Amino acid sequence: MNRIAKACAALWLGVAAGLASAFPDKPVHLVLPYPAGGPTDAVARTVAERLSATWGQPVIVDNRPGANGAIGTELVAKSPADGYTLLVHSPIMLATEMTRPTVRYRTLKDFKPVSLVFSSAVFLMASNQGSQGDLKQVLATTGRAGDLSYGTHGAGTTGHYMGRRLERVSGVEMTHVPFTGDATILTALLGGHIKMGFLSGTGARKSLDSGRVRGLAVASAERSPLMPDVPTFKEQGFVGFDRESWGMLFAPAGTPDAVVNQIARDVDRIVKQNDVAQQFLGFGLGAKGGTPAEARRIVQDDFSYWSRLIEEFGALAQ
Repeated sequence: MNRIAKACAALWLGVAAGLASAFPDKPVHLVLPYPAGGPTDAVARTVAERLSATWGQPVIVDNRPGANGAIGTELVAKSPADGYTLLVHSPIMLATEMTRPTVRYRTLKDFKPVSLVFSSAVFLMASNQGSQGDLKQVLATTGRAGDLSYGTHGAGTTGHYMGRRLERVSGVEMTHVPFTGDATILTALLGGHIKMGFLSGTGARKSLDSGRVRGLAVASAERSPLMPDVPTFKEQGFVGFDRESWGMLFAPAGTPDAVVNQIARDVDRIVKQNDVAQQFLGFGLGAKGGTPAEARRIVQDDFSYWSRLIEEFGALAQ
């Protein structure tokens, strides 16, 4: 029996190695559940271009926006588990799953995390037309006047939940104003229509160029190299805001480990190339990489984090 078991194991290892060495032998599709344009789309196209050069096969970026990312995500979940259809997504996929019962995917069941492509801090910015000072001073002065509004990328997004948490820990009532992205939030800030806005790293840095907006806080464990003068929430006495966003590469569940590991190694090598890392930084993103095991731990940890948020504040998505 031992000889038979060893022979079977050796055969399986040989098959797995063969799958990896043969991959890919046709075009690979990289699905983004976002519209074309924007930082995630740009860096995904860079990674796709480098993977194509590495593999000798086209890597096609396929934008499939809609339903808070569910359309593209469900497409990949239903795709053959062979590594030829991949997904780049953010923690919003977790929140969408938890708050929209009709979505037809379950992240931890239907996907294998492959590699962490990038991380992205969220910045809270303020209009210079309003109260001056740090975050505590803005909350104290504008909050007392009952006129404190904040913009986010929409209902149920990371910024929306952070705004609700800030209301709770500060005891200051605020008005949430949903927008479609950084550009519309910045327009509202510059026009004095809102007092604060949660922006991506790219949007935050662009907003500083106007000279009419300043940084109040960054939601990360440490200050961001993108804007090192902006303090973290924790530095200012606000806990529970040290959660960065990310862009993660996923494969359908059931994709052979040998294929997943090969993709992860190639992505890790690409995002750690100096010119690629510098391009990411230009978009306000930190190049990461890493193994499938590391990626899965991040997704599991964030799943628990979003579960707690939604339990605390309910489903904020509309």
